[in-house]
Amino acid sequence: MFVAIYRWRLQAGLEQDFIANWQRITALGLAAGSGGSSLFKGPDGRWVAIARWPSREARTSFFAQLTRDDSDSAMRERARLAVLESFPEEELESALDMSTSMPGLAS
Repeated sequence: MFVAIYRWRLQAGLEQDFIANWQRITALGLAAGSGGSSLFKGPDGRWVAIARWPSREARTSFFAQLTRDDSDSAMRERARLAVLESFPEEELESALDMSTSMPGLAS
């Protein structure tokens, strides 16, 4: 498994635009075989996302296709405007993954 970790600081009041676009892209990724993603907000106001893929190549292929076919440029632009600062992404190969969904918790 391959994991990408992303980090941002978002513009106050525009977080929902960013979240909606992240959710949309994750749904498209799930349909393309990703393992989904999680989006978190830290106590310092930084946002962190963890996206799971079967391989680096699968993620690269998905984003290449998305770049060609993404029809919701308005939502993508609103999400881009929400970002004050982006930090370098991390790419990790799984050594051990014991995560599971937790019954009774809303995602």
